[in-house]
Amino acid sequence: MYPDDLVAFRKRFSEDKKELKNMGVPITVLSVSETNKEAEAYYVENTDYYLPDLDLTEQELAALNYAANSVHLLDQLTEEEALRKLGGYSQATGTTLSHIHINADDNLTPLFEALANRSRIAFSYRDKPRNLEPYLLQFAGEKWYLTGNVLDEEVTKSFRTDRITNVKVSSQKQEFSIPDEVRGANLLSFTYGDDEPVTALVKIDSSYIPWVEQNLDVNVDIESDGSGIAEFSVSNYEIFIDRVLLLLDHAEILKPPILREGLIKRLQLIQDGWKARS
Repeated sequence: MYPDDLVAFRKRFSEDKKELKNMGVPITVLSVSETNKEAEAYYVENTDYYLPDLDLTEQELAALNYAANSVHLLDQLTEEEALRKLGGYSQATGTTLSHIHINADDNLTPLFEALANRSRIAFSYRDKPRNLEPYLLQFAGEKWYLTGNVLDEEVTKSFRTDRITNVKVSSQKQEFSIPDEVRGANLLSFTYGDDEPVTALVKIDSSYIPWVEQNLDVNVDIESDGSGIAEFSVSNYEIFIDRVLLLLDHAEILKPPILREGLIKRLQLIQDGWKARS
């Protein structure tokens, strides 16, 4: 893959080394003997930069797969920023879904830093100064929400990150402990809307029940065949259908008919779109 011309070869090789270093890949320079003279060799040890095996469960891999399929990142984000958008520190199947668009938020990097280091932060929210011990970052409805302990009030509150300004992270680390149970903002966007409120019943495949319980904040009743039935209060039909589509063919809306028919129409539109491209 390198050109035969020696000058061009060295230039390309130098650019590749620089790119590897910028990616954080450590390069070791070794002195080796070549006939009667010494030469330099460049060595890359995979274990110096490879992510160790995370030993993820099938449910965790499934959740990551959902995220990779459903999240469409904007503004040419780097891999590190993309992982943060997928949920922070804690290959798609090729299926095309209704995308959730996430815009870059300048506040996310310092907020994730504060969370990782358990450092207190100061910021302005609607022109009011706040001092916070950050507990949790959540994403829903194309917005990020920060939840934490407001020091001046000793109460847990949630804030939309796009309304936060002048973020300052303390240089101290491990300044506080995060409670075992933190209740964040109500992020179920399909519960807010102008549609006639309805109760939806959704049947879910057994392997996807943990994801639904964790991400949609709902208790799932287990059926005799291992599948689950979840009940939702819905006031925004389109957003609810978006959420069900994240489960692909592993979920089925049982009732009411208006949501079931809405899901069928959405799938038909997706199918028609594929036919138009082919």
